[in-house]
Amino acid sequence: MKIKLNRGSIIRIFGPALLKVVDGRVSMLGKVFGVGENIVIHKLRSYSLLSEEDSIIEVNMGPGASIQEPNLNEEPIFEWYKAAEEIISKGYTSTIILGPVDSGKSSLSVLLANKALSRGISPVAIIDSDVGQADIGPPGFISVAIVTSPVIWMRELSPDAMRFIGDIRPQHHIDHIINEVSNLINYAKNKGSKFIIIDTDGWIQDIQGISYKYKLITRIKPDAIIVLGELCKGVFRKLRRIGIDVIELNTPSILRTRTRDERRKLRSEKYKQFLEGAPVQKYYMDEIILNGIPLFYGLELDPSEVSSIAGAEVLYATKTPDILHIVTTVHIRNIQSDKLKNTYGVDKIRLYHPGLEKGLYIGIEGDSFSEYPGLIEYIDYKNKVIGIRTIYRGVPKVIKLSRIRLTREYTEQLMD
Repeated sequence: MKIKLNRGSIIRIFGPALLKVVDGRVSMLGKVFGVGENIVIHKLRSYSLLSEEDSIIEVNMGPGASIQEPNLNEEPIFEWYKAAEEIISKGYTSTIILGPVDSGKSSLSVLLANKALSRGISPVAIIDSDVGQADIGPPGFISVAIVTSPVIWMRELSPDAMRFIGDIRPQHHIDHIINEVSNLINYAKNKGSKFIIIDTDGWIQDIQGISYKYKLITRIKPDAIIVLGELCKGVFRKLRRIGIDVIELNTPSILRTRTRDERRKLRSEKYKQFLEGAPVQKYYMDEIILNGIPLFYGLELDPSEVSSIAGAEVLYATKTPDILHIVTTVHIRNIQSDKLKNTYGVDKIRLYHPGLEKGLYIGIEGDSFSEYPGLIEYIDYKNKVIGIRTIYRGVPKVIKLSRIRLTREYTEQLMD
């Protein structure tokens, strides 16, 4: 199907679709496409296509795809373009994007980057701080991409640095995320970035989410923040008192919203991108630090000694001041618990069954600033060897364990 577009006209295309410019020139989020160039639209994405001049495009649509002609009075893309031009012309060096889920934050981040590049500002950095719906790095990480050429989706970018948070829910990691965003800003500056864009998550619908965003903004102190949609209009205007330019923009009246299942599938795609096909690396537990599970924090004990006191086979054991941590195949009722408590002077015994660790999602800290994702395949407690599926090639210093377990299909099981 071929569509003729007059100069200045707009259509919104919902994927999956493949577009080819037959004549003229069109743009998406500030990226310009000329004759012969193709545009691929993912099945979970929608874009406003602006005709820069009289143009003809050829459109091949997949199942569920559609084309709509928005009401130009309700289509905010011109408002977005104007705001982007103003931010860049004012010489701002950092901007934070705020808004609820599916409000267009990542699209606006891309538009800002593309507009900056078109004005000769390069490189540009985009920091993806959405741990739950990460586009640049894998889920559970925040990442930065140094951008030197235009894109239409953040998923086209590769991370230049990643920092592990270990959860797809930001609620219990606010200070950690803010600290890592600050670290990534410094990283981007050291890499020569002239303009830094921070894309945030959609947790903004309650007072805790608002408080988190205020804390982030006052720590980072960007030149500008952009607030998308009606939900939080006016909420952040007070920040003008400390010299931050607060810009409020509308969201498109017709947007592609994702279901929870679609979001889960997008995360699975990202896990696969970084983990599927990666080799299993073997590391000695005595040479690394394992963080995230109390079992690995305590003083290591002789398993044979603990076995003799417990009256059952113990594969691995550690002691913290109040708890004896034991890896065993035996049920607690078959262990001499009181004897163990008296011998080691603890109040509690906590059992771990071998195999519990399989599929745990981890972050690997090595010699570089960037951290890398991995998946625990096994722990050989007898020989104290851990097998990790990862693309990381160095020698780890710290293995950071999360509360996320991945299935063979790379879907999550969150462990609370």
